[in-house]
Amino acid sequence: MPPAPATSATRLDACLTNMGASYRADPQKAVRSQAFIKYLHAYLKTEFEGHLSPWAKKRDIGMLLEPKLLDGHRGKDLDLCVCDPVNGPLLLVGVRSQMSSIGNNTLGYIDGIIGEAESLQKRFPMSTHGYVYLLPKEVIKPGAAKKRIAHERFARLFGTITGRSGVDYDRTRGVYDHFAYMVVDFNATPPTVDDALVAGAVPGIDLKVSTFVQRMVDTYKFRTPEWPIFK
Repeated sequence: MPPAPATSATRLDACLTNMGASYRADPQKAVRSQAFIKYLHAYLKTEFEGHLSPWAKKRDIGMLLEPKLLDGHRGKDLDLCVCDPVNGPLLLVGVRSQMSSIGNNTLGYIDGIIGEAESLQKRFPMSTHGYVYLLPKEVIKPGAAKKRIAHERFARLFGTITGRSGVDYDRTRGVYDHFAYMVVDFNATPPTVDDALVAGAVPGIDLKVSTFVQRMVDTYKFRTPEWPIFK
């Protein structure tokens, strides 16, 4: 009997399992070589590609990994981008993970991703902008301090920089159209995303990675119905 076809949920399970194994094998190498985060890049790329329409493929519109874009005044290495060969970036996604030094550097990183949104939206105001941020539920790096991570606080901060909307959305800077905050329990088998913890901190705001791609696609389709890159 042939194996069941992979679903979004099973692909996410595999992604997180690979991320956990990569990190535990060699934390420093996994982070410095980007082997750890590349599993998440690949998962998101596959999810977006599954939504691309035949019309988009005919126009050679695809999902690019780590393209170099000109933002405000200089080049920016983005994580993922759906790009039209003539019209440029139509959908942009930033991705970050932080497995240690959480709390010491996180607020600075949040300031940085707000600035990233501002500069990219200045150049691409009508594109759909999203961000995915991953933190472990508990630090698993050997020898690292096992202090409690303020996930509720971070969720509330992320909740303030998502939801760019309205008829003048293209004038808004520093707020993403959609955000995903992944609190991953790498001690579970397979690793799981604790959506309930995040939802409890920001009721009414969807920060789930499981809905992120569809939310991004729906927003693009609503704003740009005459350029049907998604099914």
